[in-house]
Amino acid sequence: MKKSRKSASKKPSARSAIKRTTAKAAAQKVAAIAGVPAIGAPWQGGIYAGVARGINGANDHHLIVAETDKASVTWKDAKAWAASLEVDGHRDFSLPTRKEQALLFANAADLFQPAWYWSNEQHASDASYAWLQFFDYGFQYCIRQSGDYRARAVRRLIIQ
Repeated sequence: MKKSRKSASKKPSARSAIKRTTAKAAAQKVAAIAGVPAIGAPWQGGIYAGVARGINGANDHHLIVAETDKASVTWKDAKAWAASLEVDGHRDFSLPTRKEQALLFANAADLFQPAWYWSNEQHASDASYAWLQFFDYGFQYCIRQSGDYRARAVRRLIIQ
């Protein structure tokens, strides 16, 4: 008599759900021990938004988004505003990269207006354009730097 194979479309077992819950609880304990708050909690001059991967071999970093934003500003003025921002003695703010904006959309979209926000990245083939993130649907688009859009600054804490 042949044994029947389990169907691939079956729901996960209670055992696998327990393993996932246990792993999640362990990760939360490690985060608490290391002093890293939950995503969305105030921390280090802003609101904690998660871990971003380092680019081109650079170390990963904690991403902290400023609690305030700037409305109706050109790209050049947005960069200057972010660089001049000081919160709780922290003066290392800048505009986020496109990848960081994707993380912000995934983890902290509720902190943003449903609007376009400047990134710190120029378009690769035309330096008069820069990239934006739309915090309603998650789109990214490039447009002339002379346009007026919102800006939100971030800080990065390098993970050693």
